[in-house]
Amino acid sequence: MDRPTSSPRRSDEVCSGSVMADRAAAREAPAPVRTPTPQPSGVRAAMVRFTLLSLLGLALVTLVTIPLAAWIARSIALLDAEDRTRVFTRTVAAPLLTEATREAPIGSPLELAMENRLDDGTVVHVVIWDRDGRVVWSDDRSLIGSTYPLDAEVEDLFESMGSRSEYSLAMHAGGADGVPVLEVYAAARDADGVPFVLEWYWPTSRLEAAQHETLVRILPLTIGSLILLHILVLPLTLDTARRVDAERARLAQHATAVQIMERRRLSEDLHDGVVQDLSGIGYVLPTVSRELPPGSTGRGLLERVAQVMQQDVRSIRGMIADIKPPTFAGAGFLEALDALADRTRAQGVAADVAIRGDVDALSPGARALAYRIAREGLRNTVRHSQASRALVDLDVDADAVTVRVRDDGVGPAATADVDPDRDHFGLQLLGEALREAGGQLELRAAEGGGAELVASFRPDRA
Repeated sequence: MDRPTSSPRRSDEVCSGSVMADRAAAREAPAPVRTPTPQPSGVRAAMVRFTLLSLLGLALVTLVTIPLAAWIARSIALLDAEDRTRVFTRTVAAPLLTEATREAPIGSPLELAMENRLDDGTVVHVVIWDRDGRVVWSDDRSLIGSTYPLDAEVEDLFESMGSRSEYSLAMHAGGADGVPVLEVYAAARDADGVPFVLEWYWPTSRLEAAQHETLVRILPLTIGSLILLHILVLPLTLDTARRVDAERARLAQHATAVQIMERRRLSEDLHDGVVQDLSGIGYVLPTVSRELPPGSTGRGLLERVAQVMQQDVRSIRGMIADIKPPTFAGAGFLEALDALADRTRAQGVAADVAIRGDVDALSPGARALAYRIAREGLRNTVRHSQASRALVDLDVDADAVTVRVRDDGVGPAATADVDPDRDHFGLQLLGEALREAGGQLELRAAEGGGAELVASFRPDRA
């Protein structure tokens, strides 16, 4: 609905006052660009996450390293047992095994050497085999001279002159007692050049002791190296994180400063250009109108033009107030919200602001985003809701900032004819900004009627 047409004299006074106010504002020195205070650094949180993840990774590596080290230690123990058996077979048993020993092994030097190994606990059972499977000598004398079928792997040793080992509960020579042992087979040629195989049964207790000794050496070295690497990397990571955070803050600070300068330049161009021209035209129109006969069509049109001109000047001044960046430092944030509510009241909607929480703890970036939400919500209320009242509710805590803009208008369902590309573009941009700050945006019907714009974000990411 159009407002009542002002009288020529009133229009003249309003336009004159507008021109004087604009000229006074034009003479004011431009306010210096305020560089935003850097946001709270995320280095500490990043380093805590890095340390926790590093410790978790260290724990996982340790869990993998322990069985791997145990397997390595077991393999080393097996190789050591095979090596010692092979050395004994070739350097001790082979020179002592002769044709005479084969014929009378009891009491021979070979038996003495074998019994020494049995007595010191190095082995628990010994058997010497010939190619035919006959027991040449054994600590169980009842087996000497007996013949048993040989496994294929043992038969192959007579050709390869190698060695092999396996864990077993059974003893080929009949000495099984249910105790697990390590069977080691080593082939060699005796003093007469005849091949034979020495079968040694190692007690697992000695092998486990050797395995434990190896494991004790491997684990501290491996885990200690990882811990040392973590200690060395931690200060480098901290330094890199600080550099990245400082660079990010510098770039954000520069981008914000450029944005503030550009918005200020645009607002000054509008103020010094369009507003001055329209105010000048509005100042002339009443004079021209008085030259026309009262009640004439031309005079009525000029009065109507003067009225529209006044409305346009007020609209552009509102745009300038929105474009020109407010100061959010100190009490500037609350003053900016109050000024936003005042402009909304001037457009016919009674607006109020309610604040809960410690606003002073918010960074400049978080304050700017909260202000942007309130401005966009009130702007949509004025444009689309047909509301008479609106409330901006700001709730601040350590983990989240929530801004609600609620009105008593027709509600979002009644604005279905609104072009979203034209009228909700601001909400789309606001939604993108909130997602970057770890937040979200929702426009919904309010309880009891009207619309409610709800936005929340993390203050440490704004």
